[in-house]
Amino acid sequence: MAPSSAESAAQAHQLALQGATLFQAGQTAQAREACLQALRLTPRSAEVLLLLAFIALHANQPHEAIDWVDRALAENGKLADAYFLRGEAQQKAQLYEAAAASYDATLRLKPEHADAWNNRGNAYHALGQHERALESYDKAIELNPAKASFHNNRGLALKDQGNDALAIACFEQAIALQSDYGLAHFNLGLSLFALGLYEEAAARHAEAIRLMPGHAPSHWGRADALRASGDYEASLASYNAALALEPGRADIYNNRGLLLHVWGKHDEALTDFETATRLDPGHADAHCNRGMALEALGHYAQALGHYETAIAHSPQHAAAHFNHALCHLTLGHYRNGWHEYEWRWQTEQLRSSQLHCIPPLWSGNDSLQGQRILLHAEQGLGDSLQFCRYLPMVAQLGATPIVQVQAPLASLMRTISGVSQVVVAGEALPEFDFHCPFMSLPLAFGTTLETVPGGRRYLSPSRDKSLLWQERLGTKRLPRVGLVWAGAPHTSRAVQRPVDVRRSIHLAKFAALSTPEVEFFSLQKGEPAASQLRELERAGWNGPRLADFTGELSDFEDTAALVDQLDLVISVDTSVVHLAGALGKPVWLLNRFDTCWRWMTERDDSPWYPTMKIFRQPAEGDWDSVIASVQAELQRFVVQGQGPRL
Repeated sequence: MAPSSAESAAQAHQLALQGATLFQAGQTAQAREACLQALRLTPRSAEVLLLLAFIALHANQPHEAIDWVDRALAENGKLADAYFLRGEAQQKAQLYEAAAASYDATLRLKPEHADAWNNRGNAYHALGQHERALESYDKAIELNPAKASFHNNRGLALKDQGNDALAIACFEQAIALQSDYGLAHFNLGLSLFALGLYEEAAARHAEAIRLMPGHAPSHWGRADALRASGDYEASLASYNAALALEPGRADIYNNRGLLLHVWGKHDEALTDFETATRLDPGHADAHCNRGMALEALGHYAQALGHYETAIAHSPQHAAAHFNHALCHLTLGHYRNGWHEYEWRWQTEQLRSSQLHCIPPLWSGNDSLQGQRILLHAEQGLGDSLQFCRYLPMVAQLGATPIVQVQAPLASLMRTISGVSQVVVAGEALPEFDFHCPFMSLPLAFGTTLETVPGGRRYLSPSRDKSLLWQERLGTKRLPRVGLVWAGAPHTSRAVQRPVDVRRSIHLAKFAALSTPEVEFFSLQKGEPAASQLRELERAGWNGPRLADFTGELSDFEDTAALVDQLDLVISVDTSVVHLAGALGKPVWLLNRFDTCWRWMTERDDSPWYPTMKIFRQPAEGDWDSVIASVQAELQRFVVQGQGPRL
């Protein structure tokens, strides 16, 4: 005799309980089979259908789970937990819009369901709808302020909006509620890194590793932070630990390659970038970084190819476009280079420097007759000195140039022909009709290698300043040579710090230039380089005796007036090189192996400065060969009583 419906229901209930017990014991297959037996007895049981959905979801079968939930809801459409479970399955299946709709259905039935509000926030976060996500997280936190994960998730949404400062407060609150919350420590480390707080970031990642030793991203995050703070050995160890946990992760190889690149280990970096692109052929960052490593090794044509590959995979990849531009400029391909160089405004390092204003950008096409144009500095002091040569050309088009520059350059810019007004960066701007950044002027004027403007001398200090320094130095008895041995350190920019190290030379290496037939002058300002001179003098070094008037230099017009009294400037790649070149003074550039784009390759002169001679490192780090060449040239300079053969 067939069992009654009541008996079938009771038997199905027991099988469902058995299935739940088996599932909790980790016997998923047996649990599913028990529930299927129950379903055969009661095909319309929402309880059994939802249990099957739950088992499928945790067996990573989200689509099957959705089907079971839909069958349960067809039997009873008022089950809030069924909608919630469907939302979880849809989220796992990356059906985020559908998941949000399921959570909405949950909340219509159960408005105080804090987890549904939180998960709804997660769905909107995945859709990139951060404001709606934050509204959901706020409601979840209002209903259950003690739930650490809600604060963590809110922090992630703020972080993705670029608001790391507020995100940090959320992660810290999550940790305050649950001190062993490893992911919150990890996320806090990422936001601290984004704000440039690298040592604090490394410490948070270390705590995340203590709590989650097998979490590769925490090792990787710590490695990134240690790299940015300059602790390369520890960074390498952390990248290696991350790769031991996830040996097939292209991102980790890419970031370890970046470490090796800034460390100067370019061949090893290249190997890591090659591995990253082999693991993920579409990894645009790795192709871009591979280009940078090839450039550092002097393989510019190959580098161009990898930048182009990166752009093909990611057409809006700002760093690839920017590096592509710099590589073209290094090779003298100015027509291509200037156009691509406009991508600089999309890069992380220069995005904040862009001027946002109502008057349009002048790109060389519009008439400037009778127009007021703002010409504004955008990067370093040397860049401003190099490109201010274009200011008279703008004035010759009938424009009224208003120039915005860094404060140390203001008085010198006022001496340039055609400049109507000089405004210091940060001061209120007058009205203007057009604007153009200094380093977009070559594009506007269609500058090629053959048409670089400026001539031999395009800057001059005022007559009063020149006379003052002429009197200050007195009668010249010997050739006067100015020295600069270090660039100004970029302490706030992790990307720039390794370049500062590579372009600078310790003053002790200049001892070989010492000669009683030359009067040497220090043009070096700023620490820690200036302290090298004091330390060496106290130690009684045998290098050039340097007259030091830098304490009396209040701005670049003072420096220009002093340099005008010299016969030669010998300098590493810093703003004084540009100043001397703009003044038409003989200037010898001591150039690092991985050259800046403006000094090009394989030539000892510059199209930008006719009086420049370039002494290049034959290999990375080899300053001894450079100093030996300069010493020999300086002897000829003294004997001949004139500048170097250019």
